Amino acid sequence: MEILTKTGELLSQAQSVYLFLAVLGSVFFVFQLITTLLGGFGGHDFDDGSFELHDHDVMDLFGLKLVSIKSLISFVTFFGWAGFFWGDRGWSGFFLAFGCGFLMMFLTALSVWILLKLQQSGTVGAKDCVGCSGTVYLAIPAGRQPGGQVTITLPGGTRQSKALADEAIARGEAVIVREALGSDLFLVEKAGE
Repeated sequence: MEILTKTGELLSQAQSVYLFLAVLGSVFFVFQLITTLLGGFGGHDFDDGSFELHDHDVMDLFGLKLVSIKSLISFVTFFGWAGFFWGDRGWSGFFLAFGCGFLMMFLTALSVWILLKLQQSGTVGAKDCVGCSGTVYLAIPAGRQPGGQVTITLPGGTRQSKALADEAIARGEAVIVREALGSDLFLVEKAGE
């Protein structure tokens, strides 16, 4: 019991340690914020947001990377400031500071996860064209012979690709893409069939 009391007294006198962690975390937090807003130095991003321990990390919760440079900086910053303000309460102050740090670590990881979910590449793959309509640009010979081309209508634009068909389709006819046979080769059929 005496050890717990002495440890509690030591924790209540640890204001300088908490302040050191708070200031250190705040400096890194501001540095990280500025470099993120500016896009890194010279186009090089020093933090990719991942501090990976293993491919299947225990701290990877449903794709949420709890342990990253950003989340660790948030933990240290808020642990330090909460400890500075409530550290004189001994163990309860320590656990309160730890809780604040962990909460900010979780919220930071959640924010990064949500922002990464909002990203999209904008690249239209071959599978995205299946089911889309189009128009024959170069007549398509029968029997899946090469030589035909179609202009596929996509949301936000068009794509011109090579096309094969079971029956001959004349230039200007409307078609539907039925299958992707490659990255730039599609099986099409006349629209309405």
